[in-house]
This record gives sequence, C-alpha cells and structure tokens, in this order.
Amino acid sequence: MSLGRAAAGATGLALWLLPAALLAHKDDYLGDTFVFVTLEARELELEYWLDAQDEPRGLRHTTGIEYGITNHLMADVSARWLQRAGGPFAFSQGFVELRYRFGEEGRHLIDPAASLEYEVRRDPEGRRRRLLEPRLVLSRDFAGWNVTTNFFYSIVLDEPGRSSLEAAAGIRSPAFGRWSTGLEFRREVALENETLVIPQIWYRISPEAYVKAGGGKNFAGEKGNFVRIAFEVEF
Repeated sequence: MSLGRAAAGATGLALWLLPAALLAHKDDYLGDTFVFVTLEARELELEYWLDAQDEPRGLRHTTGIEYGITNHLMADVSARWLQRAGGPFAFSQGFVELRYRFGEEGRHLIDPAASLEYEVRRDPEGRRRRLLEPRLVLSRDFAGWNVTTNFFYSIVLDEPGRSSLEAAAGIRSPAFGRWSTGLEFRREVALENETLVIPQIWYRISPEAYVKAGGGKNFAGEKGNFVRIAFEVEF
C-alpha cells in the first residue's frame, strides 16, 4: 500500500470516528423535544420531515427553516401537510417559534433555555385551533449522554378551558462514530390525549448535515402510531 493511500485511509477513518463534541449540532429530538443549544448568529438550517402514520392513515410532510438571530436567540418557522392515502395534500399545522438560551453549554449544573411558540392546527375534520406555548428547556450532559426535559403550557386560544401543562423528555447516547441513538417521551392532553414513546437514531452525514429516523407509539387516546425520517442541513 502506498503512503498516499495509507494517509487517505487514516484520514477517512479519523473523520468517521470524530468525537461527538467536534460534530456537535443543534438538533431537536425527533418528537419535537427542544434542546438547549441554538444556532449561532446568521446560521441557517433547512429541514424536511416525512411521517407515515396510521390515524388518520397517510403521509405527513414537514418543512422548516431555522435562523440564528444572535448567538443565543433563534427563530423557527415550519409547516406540515397531511396527504391521506391516495388523496391530495391538506394543511395540518403551522409553527413560529423563538428560543433563547441562557449562557453557554456546560456552564451551569443544568443548562436552561426558554421558548415561545405560536401554532395553528387543523384537525382531520377541518377545524382550526390556535395555540400559544411558553416552554422551559432544561438540559444536562453526563459523560457524552444528554438528558433534556421540556415543560410547556399549551394555551388553547380558541378554547381557554382546554389549556393544560404538558411535558416532554429525551435521552441521547454518546456518538458511535457517526451514529447516535435516543429515546423520547411526550405527554399531551390539551387537544389530544397522547402518551408517546419514540425510539430514534441519528446519522451524521457531515458536520453540517444529518438524517434521523424513528418510530412513535401512542399509549393513550386513539393509540395512533407513526414512523418518521428527517433530513436537516445547516448553512
């Protein structure tokens, strides 16, 4: 083997085995549990998510744009469309979110961030509801593992009596080369009775792009299930 080929092989192996710290990314969990880390100023991230779900049966498409306003404040705009089996696209949900992180990662015993999200949701019967969700994000790293919890109050602007405190949590493993795994829990009661468990995996294509995939099972309400794959790239 020539020296050039050996060097190229060693370089490729080193890139494959880069530690998670060098490939750190501002990626939320697959079930929308928000993380502490935000985009840096003027960074832009594009997202596309595809769900296959069984209640109602069909495909759900999500597109989104995230932008770093400052090093600690970011904005997110996204929308979802439901494509019933054999049918046309129909608007399902729209989101606008602002998120602010307090300080730098690892500076506190627990890293805090705050978020405010406005959502418009259209149910399968065509009814539209508007929600406002202030959210507290708490994050902690342990030897490469990440544990994140979200506490948010879903204010149903059209029906205030249905407003409720909700929660989500996720745990993510250290990176194994370009791979990571995670498990997410989510409890919602304001508009839908959902207790979701979502195992998931991440694959880092490059420091700026990755794909994540997983499946969710609802143990409450209609007990609908879904499979999701997401592509995200940063500029």
